[in-house]
Amino acid sequence: MQISAIIPAYNEAPTIGKIVDVLSHVQEIGEIIVVSDGSTDNTAEVARQSGAKVIELAVNIGKGGAMKAGVDNCSGDIILFLDADLIGLT
Repeated sequence: MQISAIIPAYNEAPTIGKIVDVLSHVQEIGEIIVVSDGSTDNTAEVARQSGAKVIELAVNIGKGGAMKAGVDNCSGDIILFLDADLIGLT
């Protein structure tokens, strides 16, 4: 079974890289998807450089819509949703 981690993000460039980095070391997670929900900063680029698959939405459609976009583009049997602004995630 594969776990897909989906992270909806709106202007979270300062925190998204650390979240993706922590998740990339969790053996059970097969894919990390960051949905940049109309971000106007470099959230998508930071996430991409950190190793995440990135979906860029042209406009902000809200957290629920971003979560659905992630689900529609994931391949995991199990879905893990995480916030993009978690502090202290280990």
